[in-house]
Amino acid sequence: MPTLQLIAPSGDPQDQDAVARAVDYFQNKNWRVKGQSAALRHHQRFAGTDDERASEINALAKYALDEHAAHKPDLVMALRGGYGLSRILDCIDFAALAAADLRFIGHSDFTAFTLAYLALTGKPSYAGPMACFDFGAEKLSPFTQHHFWELLGAGADATQITTAQPDAFDAQGTLWGGNLTMISQLVGSPYMPDVKGGILFLEDINEHPYRIERAIYQLREAGVLAAQSAIVLGQFNGYKLYDNDAGYDFDQMVAHLRSRCDVPILTDLAFGHVRDKLTLPVGVNAHLSVKGDAGYTLAYSKI
Repeated sequence: MPTLQLIAPSGDPQDQDAVARAVDYFQNKNWRVKGQSAALRHHQRFAGTDDERASEINALAKYALDEHAAHKPDLVMALRGGYGLSRILDCIDFAALAAADLRFIGHSDFTAFTLAYLALTGKPSYAGPMACFDFGAEKLSPFTQHHFWELLGAGADATQITTAQPDAFDAQGTLWGGNLTMISQLVGSPYMPDVKGGILFLEDINEHPYRIERAIYQLREAGVLAAQSAIVLGQFNGYKLYDNDAGYDFDQMVAHLRSRCDVPILTDLAFGHVRDKLTLPVGVNAHLSVKGDAGYTLAYSKI
């Protein structure tokens, strides 16, 4: 029987019913679920104190030891995002976690962990659904479920985006990325991966297009964009436009960035703070086939 280990490294789970539904979901799939008690920790807006949350992650390193290896979880899933990992990155023993060879999954604030894990150890992880919002939803997304189980089960997955793109090309490289705010924060730190020729995917929520543009400019000026084969924009939702935007919206922002960046910028990847999301391996080689008006296909394998 496979085992799912839940962790709460960021925000307070808030909705205990969602946690219970997520646990039921995996148990109904004949998975053993551990770590439910993480949902009961509360400290300010966080799922426990900094020490508690860092200790929970560091405790997973025990699975590198022979006496614990047989009980190693098949997947370690964050309950939710929010904020909190930035406070504890320097408290996490990434080398010890790498020795345990675990598979981690999450998105949003969890981007800080997945990219730090890749930067410091070279180990891949998953950017994908989490317990509360995705598997704890009252109505689950068939799309999210399909791509999650397809990748973990079949070992490979692909998505076809039909939105027209201005470019036509093929690229292969390391697939990496996640939440734009978190990636921007990591620039200049030891937790930022140095990926060359990669396929960088980005998403965010509640960020006006000018703030998205500003963050992407930061990546451009830091040399991150020029080092990639392609930038793939996922979903950027939850923002509000204002009268003084005067036609400046997300599409206009993307058009501007395309005029100022040499690397191709693609749009409409099904990933972000949305109900329908892919499960994407971070740090794994992927193949991108862009067909202009016919959209593009992104294919990848499990870690």
